[in-house]
Amino acid sequence: GGKDPGALGIYGLKEKTLVLDISKRLKRQLESAGIDVVMTRTSDVFIPLKERSAIANRSKADLFVSVHANASRLRSASGFEVYYLSEAFDDSSRLLASAENAVLNLGENGLKEAGANLNAILWDMIYTENRAEAVRLARSVTKNVTRAFDINGRGIKGAPFYVLKGATMPAILIEIGFISNPQQERMFHMESYREQLSESIATGIVDFK
Repeated sequence: GGKDPGALGIYGLKEKTLVLDISKRLKRQLESAGIDVVMTRTSDVFIPLKERSAIANRSKADLFVSVHANASRLRSASGFEVYYLSEAFDDSSRLLASAENAVLNLGENGLKEAGANLNAILWDMIYTENRAEAVRLARSVTKNVTRAFDINGRGIKGAPFYVLKGATMPAILIEIGFISNPQQERMFHMESYREQLSESIATGIVDFK
């Protein structure tokens, strides 16, 4: 949001606009299922990575869900994938995490602050417990989205996303698809597709709950 547009599609769609729309739809659908939702942003503003998980922590949230759209130099790259926090990762996850974490340069120097303030032993305990729940949540979301769409399911993966590191609850990062893929970008422009996509993500979260 704000000064960070995120990934850009060849037809002009900006990640920041797309994911905010999807997230607002997701909020409405979850609330209709009786789930309280706190948004990290509701307009075109920039929220630093560390503040996003801090909002969840202050709200005493049960789950943290970060919504993104992927991009690749390979225009044919496509598909839906869900990540949980892990220090064990493959080359593809490493590259994506580097891209998503690059937004740290636009915000405060949160990495040093977080490192100085976290109690390593307590954090390791929280991280271990939440990771197992995050994997189950990721499976539920992935199952519902791939069942609802004829979409390439790229799986559930671990990666060191900074936006997930500060969360004291099970946390996942959803890549709803590749905005750099012309076919997927055209789908993202469709209201009906956005609605169905957010609906299937919501169903996955409700099923997990």
